Amino acid sequence: MKSLKEKYGSWALVTGASSGIGKEFAKYFADEGFNLVLVARRIERLEELAKQLKEKNNIDVISVCADLSKDDFLSLVLEKIKDIEINILVNNAGIGSSGRFETIPTEKEIDLVKLNCLAPLILTHHFVKGMIKNKKGAIIFLGSIVAFQPNPFVSTYAASKSFNLMMGSGLWYELKKYNIDVLSVSPGGTRTEFLRTGKSNSGLIVDEPENVVRTAINALGKKPSIVHGIINKTMIKLSRLLPLKYSTRLAGFVARTINKVIMFA
Repeated sequence: MKSLKEKYGSWALVTGASSGIGKEFAKYFADEGFNLVLVARRIERLEELAKQLKEKNNIDVISVCADLSKDDFLSLVLEKIKDIEINILVNNAGIGSSGRFETIPTEKEIDLVKLNCLAPLILTHHFVKGMIKNKKGAIIFLGSIVAFQPNPFVSTYAASKSFNLMMGSGLWYELKKYNIDVLSVSPGGTRTEFLRTGKSNSGLIVDEPENVVRTAINALGKKPSIVHGIINKTMIKLSRLLPLKYSTRLAGFVARTINKVIMFA
């Protein structure tokens, strides 16, 4: 059986690579012998990770300091990588928000949509052209279990993850004729810094980011999307048995209880 590098190529680009799931993707691909382009806002962390991966795996690593919610981020990435062809793209970077919709600053919600939805679209649209030319490649979108139904008090975040899920699944069909594998992976609560930046409680079940990466790699090329974890899969299946009105009410109750979001009418 071919290795990932033999199947896809030699360069992987990972967004949100300075911590959490993105960092674990970077470590995994480095162990597989891929050269890496690591993109995130915190250059110190990126350079520290790049140094570790270079020394351990004898690979090339390019660190790109870029805020993917800004309009000029693609030019910053392309300036750094020059004419390198990206063979695997991991759209991992994301932020969350929680609370009553009208109390969340408009600018924060706009940045969330730009980072979670627009940035993956722009990156995928740019790099997929090289993959189509080479008739090989892989694209991974980070979704979430909240992508499968409305989720009060994280309404914008849940909608953004639905975008990732549906875009990835649609492209899975469109691009398979070019031998390009596309996957949307939907984790539940994961032990990452995202929980703090989103000001959200993870709930009762928290998994490790390396397990999410393992689930994604095992599913890549086999299906359009994967939900990480048996309990998460069961929860989604059960929610689909209820009419939308009731599943949404249940999600709202859970959000108020677990995340301690206080709502006064």
